Amino acid sequence: MSTHFVDLSVTAAIASLAHRPFKQSQMDQHPCAFQHQTNINPAAPAMTIPSIPNLIVQLILSISVALLLSALFPIQWICAMLPLGRARSTWRSMSILILLSAAGVAVFLHINSTEGPNHYEDWLVSLVFLAASIFVVTVCTLALHTAKDLSKIAALEFAAIVDPVTELFNRRHIMALLDAQCQLSSDHNSPFSILLIDIDNFKTINDTFGHRAGDIVLKELGRVIAHIIPDSRYIGRYGGEEFLIILPQSASSEAWAVAELLRAAVQSTTVTYEGRPINSPTISIGIATAFGWKETSEDLIEIADEALYSAKATGRNRICHAFESSGRPLGSRFTVVSATQ
Repeated sequence: MSTHFVDLSVTAAIASLAHRPFKQSQMDQHPCAFQHQTNINPAAPAMTIPSIPNLIVQLILSISVALLLSALFPIQWICAMLPLGRARSTWRSMSILILLSAAGVAVFLHINSTEGPNHYEDWLVSLVFLAASIFVVTVCTLALHTAKDLSKIAALEFAAIVDPVTELFNRRHIMALLDAQCQLSSDHNSPFSILLIDIDNFKTINDTFGHRAGDIVLKELGRVIAHIIPDSRYIGRYGGEEFLIILPQSASSEAWAVAELLRAAVQSTTVTYEGRPINSPTISIGIATAFGWKETSEDLIEIADEALYSAKATGRNRICHAFESSGRPLGSRFTVVSATQ
């Protein structure tokens, strides 16, 4: 019976040990056994896989950087279209700011990729960056298209007022300038003069060398005239081989001096066509000077045209000046004075 009692005591002791909790002291005494049971290796590095939301944030930031960099291309086109000045410098400064912004977004992308997932405030920042990048690209693209449209409009306006051969103002525009000058003279009782110029024997040049040679002569004489006259805003091709020059605030003496400079400069000009020299062209000039002009621009042109006719009738390569005092009948408005070279 005593033996049976001992067996029961041993059985009870084993059962109590089986239900007793595992203490920390026991884990300290048997660390290897504990690590083996839990299959934990403290030397192995922890592997972190970014969550899908964080990858989307990084993708949005990468797209923002790409959009900001793509905005530099329309800015380069705009700078190439603009002349040197403040506007071009401003656009170049804008490109530097865009580069700095792209660098800032790239830094934020690097920080986001190293901090790990679950930074929900990064969603808001990344979306703000994306919206700002789209705005910058849109503004730069619209600015480029606007610059191109303005360039086309300017080209059309230029073609509407400029003669394609001489690159001087055409008849319509130079007559509009003359109308404005007549009105200014009438309002302020101020003097001004006009020079009506005709190329001597131009038909002979066309018949001998052809119309292409005639265009070259027109272009070369237009260049000479523009070089002599200080303000090219008042020079135009009146028609055919005739040029019209407006000299604001110029009385008869100033107009005569300018006309003589033009006549001498043209006479000393040599024009060649396909290696063949063209006879040195000459010009005849009719001058009309008005003080406080009260009538139309066509009336003043008529006076200068009659003076030009007198210059050609007296031998060409000459200057004739019509002295004007407003208010007299048309038939007695001017006195023609001729001058040879």
